[in-house]
Amino acid sequence: MIELTKVSASYGKNVIYNDFSFEFPRGVNVVLGASGSGKTTLLRAICGLIDFDGSIKCDPVAAVFQNPCLAPVSALSNVAAVLKGKDAETSAMRALALCRIDHKARVRATKLSGGEQQRVALARAVAADRPVLLLDEPFRSLDYAVKLGLYATFNELIDGDKTVLFVTHDVDEALLTADRIYFLYGRPAQLAQVITLDIPRTQRDVNAPSFAAYRARLQQILADGNLSEAQKA
Repeated sequence: MIELTKVSASYGKNVIYNDFSFEFPRGVNVVLGASGSGKTTLLRAICGLIDFDGSIKCDPVAAVFQNPCLAPVSALSNVAAVLKGKDAETSAMRALALCRIDHKARVRATKLSGGEQQRVALARAVAADRPVLLLDEPFRSLDYAVKLGLYATFNELIDGDKTVLFVTHDVDEALLTADRIYFLYGRPAQLAQVITLDIPRTQRDVNAPSFAAYRARLQQILADGNLSEAQKA
């Protein structure tokens, strides 16, 4: 679980969070919100990358941000860096394969495309195998076909023992990966739970008629920031 108690965070005079308290339970918690709504700030606060007031409690974290933050070494070395022991390279290759980037294992990170670098960063987080996983739009720069494959891998890898906080503005991405979907709104930012999805993540198809109503509702909330609609859940 991730527990935030009376968290306040600002950029200059711009107050993003003020006395913000919330608990994210185990499972995949997806936060939807428009650009600038405070999604990335929330993750950076949990990681301790920005100054904030209040208290945040969570287990050890692995994170993937929009900037992959890779070292100027091979993709394999970037992933192996979070591992220990004689089997580190084997485990790193396994993580790269899961993220469909093992064919570039020996390529220097600086020679990879943005989407390839993002897959290496995701493989590094998978290999680290921490109880808390923070994801900041990790699939944003990927081709649609690659995304679909990685959604399937993600849903197979994430079990009930992990707590995932996944921020995005992509409604279909949320519907394919979430156990619970939240809506971030306002300034200072607040959070409302919109829906809980009971269909197992590995069995979802956003083209199915059952998802049409979910998609329409979430798209409408994102389009007009309808707080009253978000609070109906």
